[in-house]
Amino acid sequence: MNPSRFFLSSRETLVLGVALAFVAVASIAAFLFVDNRAEAILSARQAAVVDSELRYLQVIDAEEGRQVLVRVVARRAALPNDDLPLHALIDAQGKYLAGDVDWPPVVIADGRWQPIETNKRDNGGEISGFGRAVVLPDGARVLIGRDRSAQRALQSALVQAIMIALLVLLAVAAVLIVLLNRRVLARIDAIVATARRIIAGNLHERIPASGASGEFERLGGVLNEMLARNETHIDQMRIVTEAIAHDLRLPLQRVKADLERAQSSGDAAMREQAFIRADEEIDGALATFNALIDITRAESGIGTEAFETVDLAKVAADVVELFEPVAEDKKQTLKRDVVPAVISGQGTLIRQSLGNLLQNAIKFSPEGASIVVRLRESEHAVELSVEDTGPGIPPGERATALRPFGRLARDTAADGKGLGLSLVAACAKLHGGELRLETAEPGLRAILAFPRG
Repeated sequence: MNPSRFFLSSRETLVLGVALAFVAVASIAAFLFVDNRAEAILSARQAAVVDSELRYLQVIDAEEGRQVLVRVVARRAALPNDDLPLHALIDAQGKYLAGDVDWPPVVIADGRWQPIETNKRDNGGEISGFGRAVVLPDGARVLIGRDRSAQRALQSALVQAIMIALLVLLAVAAVLIVLLNRRVLARIDAIVATARRIIAGNLHERIPASGASGEFERLGGVLNEMLARNETHIDQMRIVTEAIAHDLRLPLQRVKADLERAQSSGDAAMREQAFIRADEEIDGALATFNALIDITRAESGIGTEAFETVDLAKVAADVVELFEPVAEDKKQTLKRDVVPAVISGQGTLIRQSLGNLLQNAIKFSPEGASIVVRLRESEHAVELSVEDTGPGIPPGERATALRPFGRLARDTAADGKGLGLSLVAACAKLHGGELRLETAEPGLRAILAFPRG
């Protein structure tokens, strides 16, 4: 295990710092909101209590008289109260009558809610608060208020609670972020390790999947799909390369031998025959190369930009008409059973693929065989098929027949390079479909299935 994985890199430190800063800002915003709401609620509650007390004192003064009012204010000022009330009563001349604080010189007795800055009467200590002051009918004034100490105590408690919560949140966030970062890095390390093994030549390696759902699982699935496709392409390239080296070496050697004989021979007729054989060998080699190029292009998805509307019924009619004389030469019956069907694709490649299927059916079926070209539509696909009554292809050898240069053991003496079915399979893949080989009992049914647009 790499010890450096236990420490944060500069990038990880930046991510952690940003995340913690976000948590801190969010916590501070939450504190300010709570503090503002708590202060508003407390102020509203105290204002309601002050208003109620003022009305009560005004009723006492009106119904019981001034002496009773003085005793009530004095008694209220002397009582212990958690709300920290402020009381002051003075007559019209400014003489102090009762209360627990001096009359603030700047307070106007107009009933407005206003700040109060004054002194305690018992010890002379400064008081900072808020309240209301009103004028009684004879000019006397009464002040009822509350000390700000209650709000300060509440704010101090809130600050302490928020700070503790903030520290806990930051600690939890830091732990969670580090653990999450480690988990992300572990997944990235797994992908990097897999990539290095693939670079080293282990093309079958795949990114491990945990089975859970998530972004990394989706990424791993897409990458594994890409790796599987790349491995398939590389395997196909290896097969084609080996097949080219095997199947084209002999024709090129024969061309070289014919050219050498033509060069050394003094007989004009022998030279001409050598040139003719060399030309035929070269034509065969070029046909093989062209077929390989067509297969490679189709396998790689090259050519979709040239898609056009293709009338498959017309394609089937044209190809059947082309091969009818060939079938007649072998006393075979070639029929067409089609329905109207149109797809988007490469018309030339589809014609060539259907021609390959028909050519194989005619070539490998005996005299008197029956061959049918069918075109059918289903809910999800359009199927173009060739069915014969020949020997067919055993299920165990069908995968071999679909590979480039794939030849069955019984067909080694037959003409051809084994590229026909490979081209048909590549055509199906280019069009998003598939080539299926089925038993026709007797014979073979080759189905070229295209998805419906």
